[in-house]
Amino acid sequence: MAADTTTDRWRGRALDVELRWFRLPKEISPAGLDVLSAEERTRSADFKAARRRLEYVASRARLRRSLGEALRVAPSSIAISPDDFGKPQHSDGVEFNLSHSAGAVLIGWGDRPVGVDLEAAKRATQHIGRLRIVADVRDAMSIELIAAFTLVEATTKALGRGLAAVRGLRIGSVAASGEIRFTSPGIERPIRAIAVAVPEGYVAAVAVLD
Repeated sequence: MAADTTTDRWRGRALDVELRWFRLPKEISPAGLDVLSAEERTRSADFKAARRRLEYVASRARLRRSLGEALRVAPSSIAISPDDFGKPQHSDGVEFNLSHSAGAVLIGWGDRPVGVDLEAAKRATQHIGRLRIVADVRDAMSIELIAAFTLVEATTKALGRGLAAVRGLRIGSVAASGEIRFTSPGIERPIRAIAVAVPEGYVAAVAVLD
């Protein structure tokens, strides 16, 4: 995966998913608000914490610009609607997901259900280590706990079922390439996840349902 020449952008591809990593700005810009839908602008005003509002506006603006560039349409014209599980997705069938953490956002999109997760590499892990599937992934792949968590979190986001997906998730197989396959009750499609080599200081993963 090739890094961008700038310090606040990165692009890559994994599991046939287009990926973009951006460092979030320090403050909300009028240009960022302009590309949001009226509903998104209204929702952003409901955030009481300035940091949460900034993360929401900036990450949504980055998402719309990325999809707009890929689809060659105006970012503000993209209709975003939830699926049956409440997961936002492009209404024309483009599947996408985003994750923001520690001042950055990771966006992924493609033609299949997709989930991405981005975490600060130094995030505390005492709580996530209590999740059985996260510990299982760590042990099966001999990786850091935070890396195992991103693989699990990206997978549950691809499934779009929240905690229900975490409880039912099991390891199917682990490939030498670092790709892991999961199984989940009621899901017949293959579930694949792999780590993403984002900029230093962050850990990330992407997952898809084939």
